[in-house]
Amino acid sequence: MVYLLHHSPTIQSRTLVHYCLSVTWMLLLCSVQLVAQDRPTSLPSTTPRDTNAAQLSTADQESSTMRAIPTPYIRYGVYAQASYNQHQPTFKDLISTPFGIPFSPVNSITGVDGLLGSAGGMFEFPLFSSFGVAIRAGYSSFGATFRSRETVPASIDNQPFELPIGYVAAAQLGTLDAQVLLWLRPLRYLSIYAGGTAGYTLQRRVRQYEESLDPNYVFVLPNGSQSSIRAEVYDNIPTFRSVPLWLTGGISYEIPLNAEGTMLLAPEVFYQFQLPTVSLFSLLQDPERAWRVNALRAGISLRFSPNPTNIAFPAETPRQKASSESVFVQNTTPASTQPPTAKILSVAGVSTDGRELSNPVLRIEEVTATKSRYILNAIFFDANSATIPTRYHTIAASERSRFKPDNLASLSDIDTYYHVLNIVGQRMSTRTKAKLTLVGMADASVEHNDKSLAIARAEAVKQYLVTVWGITASRISVLSRTTFQSDENDTQEMEEQRRVEMTSDVPEIFDELRFDYRGKVITPPTLRVRFDINAPAGVQSWKFEALQDDIPLKIVRGGSVYPQAFEWNLASAPLDSLPQGTQEIGLRLEVTDRNSRTVRSPYMYLPIELVSASTGRSGTRTDIYHVYSAMQGVSAYSNADASVQRQLVAIMRKGIRPGAKVAITGYVDSRTAGNNPRALTEQQAQNLAAQINFPDMIVAGGGIASFYTNTLPEGRLYNRFIQVEVKLPQR
Repeated sequence: MVYLLHHSPTIQSRTLVHYCLSVTWMLLLCSVQLVAQDRPTSLPSTTPRDTNAAQLSTADQESSTMRAIPTPYIRYGVYAQASYNQHQPTFKDLISTPFGIPFSPVNSITGVDGLLGSAGGMFEFPLFSSFGVAIRAGYSSFGATFRSRETVPASIDNQPFELPIGYVAAAQLGTLDAQVLLWLRPLRYLSIYAGGTAGYTLQRRVRQYEESLDPNYVFVLPNGSQSSIRAEVYDNIPTFRSVPLWLTGGISYEIPLNAEGTMLLAPEVFYQFQLPTVSLFSLLQDPERAWRVNALRAGISLRFSPNPTNIAFPAETPRQKASSESVFVQNTTPASTQPPTAKILSVAGVSTDGRELSNPVLRIEEVTATKSRYILNAIFFDANSATIPTRYHTIAASERSRFKPDNLASLSDIDTYYHVLNIVGQRMSTRTKAKLTLVGMADASVEHNDKSLAIARAEAVKQYLVTVWGITASRISVLSRTTFQSDENDTQEMEEQRRVEMTSDVPEIFDELRFDYRGKVITPPTLRVRFDINAPAGVQSWKFEALQDDIPLKIVRGGSVYPQAFEWNLASAPLDSLPQGTQEIGLRLEVTDRNSRTVRSPYMYLPIELVSASTGRSGTRTDIYHVYSAMQGVSAYSNADASVQRQLVAIMRKGIRPGAKVAITGYVDSRTAGNNPRALTEQQAQNLAAQINFPDMIVAGGGIASFYTNTLPEGRLYNRFIQVEVKLPQR
């Protein structure tokens, strides 16, 4: 027997709800406006690609002083909150009378009994310097007990009296929640949040009963027993949504728990307003389910930052020994009322040998060129795996007729290399007498020179060439080779040992590819810009920009950490980020301090000299060759280095003629760099220059190359090379 209650709750919070809604939408609008103001009208890519002829000049890769600055705003952790729940229930069809006869609405309803709570995990990441996204997931409890009181006529021994009766509905509600919030940091440790929450209801039970409020009167139940409670029923709440949605806003303030600020404790307060049942949401929710719960939550979160948030760096802290000797600075001076200042102190050119050139004029020369694409004859595998990694491009047998190496011209060296199985397969299919030898290897430390694994890797390569490219199996031999024992901590050596080497009795199978280009050569290849930032209140963010005719060519942004010198590597920049005319380039620095005051430096202008066919001057043809060595150290690229000799013959035959100008630049990867990478690469370049023995040569050491990632074995191998640049005047 259940009772029907028809009433509206007295827990009204419309003023608070309207206030929270207003604040939430204002925060969202402000966030959108902040994004719009912070985003540049054009932000060209700065990713090095060798498909454009901007790389036709040798570049000093090590001289770049600008690196990604670790953001102090990444957070992950856990939270726990106590919750005061504001229910707006509907009792229609929830409780009915024992005899099916509804009684008149009661005058009051109360709840909530006690505080409930929520807990879960969180992750925050920035989109811009002090603006980002927070994601939370957890469990929330929304239980409440609703009571109503009424008097009904009763009698004892035929003596009538008024009996006080209580009607009780104890709801047990629980949801799994997912929150997506935008956050804004107006102060260093203060965060403001606005966004939404979606729940999935796991529990929506209700216990309903009628109780006697007169201690001298009890009910006689149908089984003859006596109790102060009757008509007790447990049931589901049909009017609480399966997937409730809330608008959510909040605020938190972080307290560092250690000196670096990597562990933080944050008191926080949030308010959740459940979306009403209106037509706007009718597609998402059943409009008949109208039980709503708003919640005011207060609690703490324990947060971890992978990067320090509270380190005071000295005024000058060397990042590393480099040609530019640039340093990074973090301004953590206490708040001040003095405005910030920003200046560009100087702009210098940097030649390929690292020399600074004062008062540079940027010379842009249009050229035609050819460039080699070396084909590395090895496939690298993951640890304890004989499956060809997915970064290597594979095709179906039906697609092989459409594969043409000439279509790879728009790719970089390493992206071309990832087609090596198809390049070898296509060449083997056209040279029907050629034979191929595959030598599989396993590393000595982790895989313990597992011969069966080494053979399986070679068989995987063979299987692809046979099934996709139709190469006769008898033309492919499979062998294995033992690798040497390396330092167990030398993970990069292990990665390079997990490979299959490919050789052929027809050398043309692994010949380099060559492609023609039209592009530009930049002199000097690098610009070094020195800054001076003074922000007594501390730096919140900074921006360096280079514009030509109000068109952005380069935009670099950062937070509280900034470089004292920034290097713009023009030799490896995309063509669309290079100057397009003879108008001067304007360089400007913008700084915002922690009081949100922004200043901009005066423009410093850089003159441009453009050399093209329209000027009437002779053009230049540039041929670029990359020479790779199987040896390492100072003896690499010497007369004893047999792997280099065949590459040199091709260069001497095709490229070097009287009147040519030759520039030779050595590069090395991060693993084999040694203590003085520039000296090492210069010695290697000298070894190669001695064999070419041509007048009017420029020899330089490029140091550590970062054309490709040094975290992959093939990336490191493609960063170990000597570039031979041959310029021939075109009359």
